[in-house]
Amino acid sequence: SGGAASTELTKTITIVNPLLLPLDFEATNQTYDFVNFDGGQVTVIDNPRSGGLNTSSRVGRMVKNPGQPWGGSVIALGQPIDFSQGKVFRMKLFSPRVGAKVLLKVENISDGSINFEKEVTTTVANAWEDLAFDFNAINTSNSYQKIVLIFELGTIGDGSENFTFLFDDIRLATSMPGTNLPISLPV
Repeated sequence: SGGAASTELTKTITIVNPLLLPLDFEATNQTYDFVNFDGGQVTVIDNPRSGGLNTSSRVGRMVKNPGQPWGGSVIALGQPIDFSQGKVFRMKLFSPRVGAKVLLKVENISDGSINFEKEVTTTVANAWEDLAFDFNAINTSNSYQKIVLIFELGTIGDGSENFTFLFDDIRLATSMPGTNLPISLPV
């Protein structure tokens, strides 16, 4: 007390920015480390189709190149998915055609055999739509921390515009679209 002594401490601090749901690709300081496999190739790009349901500035782009019919991409989250907040995945998608198959799968971080998946088909072409994947039957006693996306499962892509999809806003919701609508009688 009252002296001129001082002390100095140097310590390394690691700042962690875990990747969590919702995935909206807007955080420029976030690393979106997709692992592509068997012809699938995901990159995060500026939104080339801003408008309608999706005016965000950045989106994911999946190009299904020649490879295998199951070509896709996987991304690991920073912590397990919390299904207590909802069991319906929602994802905005821009597809080049109606009827394209979209598979969303979740996997355990270390054991890919622990998984759950749902496939839906697109209903519009060349416009954003909000797809819903019903995961209500998932076994929530398991831990899931990876998200796998496969477009057109069963078909080998060719890398063309016909096999290029934009996606955004992967999130959990509490119910399927239209299930919380009030019913008026008579029907």
